Amino acid sequence: MYAYPTQKSITRFEDQIRSKTKRTIPLNTEEIIAGLNPIIRGWGNYYRKAHVRRLFLQLKGWIVRRIWSHRHKKWRNCGWKTLPESKLYRELGLVNMMSLIPSIASAKAILVKAGCGKTARPV
Repeated sequence: MYAYPTQKSITRFEDQIRSKTKRTIPLNTEEIIAGLNPIIRGWGNYYRKAHVRRLFLQLKGWIVRRIWSHRHKKWRNCGWKTLPESKLYRELGLVNMMSLIPSIASAKAILVKAGCGKTARPV
């Protein structure tokens, strides 16, 4: 049985993210991401086995918008132009919640082709 996040747990997670991404905090983006990564990784690893793809996708977008909001203070609508998601994840090292979910592809790699052309499990 897997633990599915309750609304209270989701709200607490969002509150932790909000406290780290307040627009008045005088930190640069790299320092904010360094503070967010342990929170995201810990919460994501705890709930990753449950059916949470849709929830993780929503939270991933929300976290990115929080970072854009901090970076651009009142001009939130242009954050995606100067700080795209690809830069956040690749260059700045933000943890991607979707990558914490065990991949379905790894389960498919275990299966092999049998001599008759059908997929068979290794013995």
